[in-house]
Amino acid sequence: MFLRILCVLALFAASASLQAKQLDVSFELPTIESANYHNPYVAIWIESKEKKETLLLWHLNKNAKDKWLADIRRWWRKQGRYGDVPDGVTGATKGPGKYNKSFNIEDVTKFKLYIEVVREDGGRSLMKQAIDFDSEQKEYNLAADKEVGPINIKIGK
Repeated sequence: MFLRILCVLALFAASASLQAKQLDVSFELPTIESANYHNPYVAIWIESKEKKETLLLWHLNKNAKDKWLADIRRWWRKQGRYGDVPDGVTGATKGPGKYNKSFNIEDVTKFKLYIEVVREDGGRSLMKQAIDFDSEQKEYNLAADKEVGPINIKIGK
């Protein structure tokens, strides 16, 4: 009897650790003074040994094939060219401003989070952060880069 209870508790603990975990990403697209300004393409995705998953993709042609997606170089090589973008993560490009996005992460506790921002006739920023839901650290801050302002990442269960 005791062994059965112990097995049930172990299964419950294992299933709880595989439940969706909350990942909150706050970032800013800065105002860039340019005569030929274009809203940037933005991709946010995760990579681990177990999986690669696009969480957010802002680009021009939401409902059509966008020939410029390959300009999001790292994302394109790892995810985009394989057509593995799930429904509901794509949207139109956005202008300068502050953005907060929340994602549910399933089936993985350790991964690298990537944020790539690319602007036509502009620059490119690729930011990455190792995330471990089992660690004591629950907040990460990344310094601003050429095409993206400061990034704040918070994790929770």
